Amino acid sequence: MAMKKIVGLCMFITLLSCSEGRFNVPGKPTHPISINRFDQMFFKTGNSPDSAFLNLYTNQIMEVGEPGSPMFRQFDSIFRHDGQMRKIYSDCQNVFKDVTPIEKKLTRAFYRLHYFFPDIPYPKVYMHLSGFGQSIVSAPNILSAGIDKYLGTDYPLYQANYAPFQIQRMYPDKIVADYMTGWVRSEFTEESLMDQQRLLDYMIYEGKILFFIKVLLPDETMENISGFNKKQLNWCTKNEKSIWGAILQLKHLYSTDSSVISKYIGEGPNTPFFPDSSPGRAAIWVGFRIVEAYMNKKQDTTVQELLKTKAQDILTASSYHP
Repeated sequence: MAMKKIVGLCMFITLLSCSEGRFNVPGKPTHPISINRFDQMFFKTGNSPDSAFLNLYTNQIMEVGEPGSPMFRQFDSIFRHDGQMRKIYSDCQNVFKDVTPIEKKLTRAFYRLHYFFPDIPYPKVYMHLSGFGQSIVSAPNILSAGIDKYLGTDYPLYQANYAPFQIQRMYPDKIVADYMTGWVRSEFTEESLMDQQRLLDYMIYEGKILFFIKVLLPDETMENISGFNKKQLNWCTKNEKSIWGAILQLKHLYSTDSSVISKYIGEGPNTPFFPDSSPGRAAIWVGFRIVEAYMNKKQDTTVQELLKTKAQDILTASSYHP
């Protein structure tokens, strides 16, 4: 038994080192990412010289109409002068006073993305206040984070407005992985990568995204990339065989029932069909593990080829048996 453990550990180390070399990106970044602090400009003036993002912000993010419209003026008079919003703005400036480390990580990540996919453009990157709205917003050539959703898991206003499973992802170190995930999802949508709409297809799609983000951010923790905390990752690792067994036993792997699928991959305090101690979205972890097994077996497969490969082909070739 001890010998088997040693052999297993050696195989894991070998696969890990192969993967690191396999996804090495030569050279140095040539396109530095500079974050546009729209949050500061707008909160101070109620305006911005960047008309493209201003229009996106007012029409789609805050949904208050065109700049200068009656609805916008009403929003502006409240949003920038409300006591609570001013406190949130102040807290955001304290937490994100120096964004240089974030810019450096994004610069490296986008350089890696552009190396694998040269046709994907570099976006203009922003920070904004969303009033606790959507965390990440992407549009053609635009990527922005609502930084009031990243103030820390102990931020008092979160306790009254969010469930614990939501709060656990609302901390500053999560923002880089979320930026990249938002951009990758906008470029590689479910519609473009999924052949069918079965639970398997959704699991593999999510697994591909996690795997690719790990390639783009090789030094980032799996907690930051996946949104699972350490305790949840430990649960998923320990119970991987049981998760897979339950999906097969319930004959849900090829289900196209949206209500069934949402229970496996939707947000929640736990995953229905699994024990209450499970995290929400636990099936996504298995999707990642299948993709990982596939890429370990197919050492010549590129990221580009992985993203194009059908879910069933990945499952079959992975010989996945947790």
